[in-house]
Amino acid sequence: MMKIIVNFKSGLKQAFIVPKNMLALEFRSMAEEIGGNIDNIEFALPPRKSGFSASELSRIIQIPE
Repeated sequence: MMKIIVNFKSGLKQAFIVPKNMLALEFRSMAEEIGGNIDNIEFALPPRKSGFSASELSRIIQIPE
């Protein structure tokens, strides 16, 4: 499953949870039936696991003065 956020030209914003095997054309048709003309589509990706904790990342990213 994946989360897709659709912004419609009307200003409506709708989140959809769809199976990964759903065809893009099929999804677009379904979304247009629900909300009308589509302005843009956002694919919400899960956060990547870097293997570092937040405190470790902050120490790594710090730039020396």
